[in-house]
Amino acid sequence: MRRIVIALVALLLMGSSLACCCSTFPRTIQVNTGPTLEVVELQEKKESIPLDGAEPVAVEILFGAGELEIASGDPDQLFSGRFLYNVAEWEPEITYSDGKLIIQQGDGAESWSWPGEDAARNEWELALSPGVPLEMDIKTGAGQGELDLTDLQIEKLDIDLGAGDFSVQFNAPNQAEMSRFTLDVGAANLEITGVGNASPEEMIVQGGAGKISLDLTGDWANSADIEVSSGVGQLDLRLPDDVGVRVEVTGGLSNVETSGLSRSGDAYVNDAYDEAEIELNITITTGVGQVDLKVAE
Repeated sequence: MRRIVIALVALLLMGSSLACCCSTFPRTIQVNTGPTLEVVELQEKKESIPLDGAEPVAVEILFGAGELEIASGDPDQLFSGRFLYNVAEWEPEITYSDGKLIIQQGDGAESWSWPGEDAARNEWELALSPGVPLEMDIKTGAGQGELDLTDLQIEKLDIDLGAGDFSVQFNAPNQAEMSRFTLDVGAANLEITGVGNASPEEMIVQGGAGKISLDLTGDWANSADIEVSSGVGQLDLRLPDDVGVRVEVTGGLSNVETSGLSRSGDAYVNDAYDEAEIELNITITTGVGQVDLKVAE
């Protein structure tokens, strides 16, 4: 497992100090305000839920920390998952009722830390059906994640990331109309590719510390309003050249660098602005850091 920064996990998941002890197996996790969690033999759990209709399904994913993968799966299976973990309290809980699917880490998700780089493991591999419209709400604490949402029918998407390294991919046009896409990023490094393929009508990004890379290219089906707020860190936007783009940057002490854009009043625009049928109106509010705006060739 790649390194997880203990300080960030403590900050985001506990808000209090943590201490680890016991160098021989079984190792334990000492928690100042809660029970001691024990690392045991690696457990594997598999779950699946057949697709029972074509109505929209609300999917809520609550993941503490570790490694998370999400992808398109068998069209006949609403959900299938493989889970590896070696802390009993982290056993995932899956419920599905009345069109709502909840996948969540078990008790203790907010009261633990990693005893060492290789001691604790928590790995989820999730697959969702491309055959049903989805409204997705994904919350993670810390770790690494690869969210390949290609081929899914996503009508609404909310992603809340804590700390770590995450990627989100849309490698083909969305099979549904997405009304809203929200991102709340704490201290994570995040890379999103192919936002144009998702084609949200509205996109809101709130960034804290770290680096956020937004690739807004793809097959846009509609115009969109995009709001980005960044705190401390770096913000990179890769902009399309086949739809109109207008970017307004306000606030902060950030350094703004552009490529393929020209000034138009208080904003930056590409060559297709005021000419293309589809337009992206982007507002960026910055804190301290670097903002790079580049039109893709």
